[in-house]
Amino acid sequence: MKDYGSRHDTRQKRGLRLSKDSKGFTIIEVMVATFVIVIALVSLLTLFAYSVATMALTEDLLIGKEKAREALESIFTARNTQQITFDEIQNVEPSQPGIFLKGYQPLKTAGDDGLIGTADDGAVEAYTLPGEVIELNQFEREIQINPVFYADAPSVVDPDVRWVRIRIRFSTPLGGQRIFELESYISRFR
Repeated sequence: MKDYGSRHDTRQKRGLRLSKDSKGFTIIEVMVATFVIVIALVSLLTLFAYSVATMALTEDLLIGKEKAREALESIFTARNTQQITFDEIQNVEPSQPGIFLKGYQPLKTAGDDGLIGTADDGAVEAYTLPGEVIELNQFEREIQINPVFYADAPSVVDPDVRWVRIRIRFSTPLGGQRIFELESYISRFR
């Protein structure tokens, strides 16, 4: 009968030598390393998703800024071309001859009068990219026009100057809302 000896003897015969110092990874070490790698990958994926959402938010902020400036510019242009009188540069109120709607309104194209934010506005605005048209349904615009009071007589309204604030409100990709605000003064004179 043959004596096969111990496992250690068999390995030595094959040319493998074990020393007392040779070690491998234990199952716990492998599990800890896998856990660390998974945490790192999840963090990177979260960072990537946040970066994509931030890029979309930046695009929306740019659109909001552009649409606020466009509305303010149309008010100044209408005043400069005398398309409307200075008295009409007010919000619609029972006691005022204003033509601009109060409160947040859907972001619509200008109507027949060529002014944004009035009662005759057209369809919801859209912008065109190569190969697609995107409607700006998530945007709303508010044009707020207020009187300005004299500095030395705070209860007396200056009939020649108005304060204009345009706000663009939109939903963010992360579920919140943002507001872009633009303020200016407009006078009766060019």
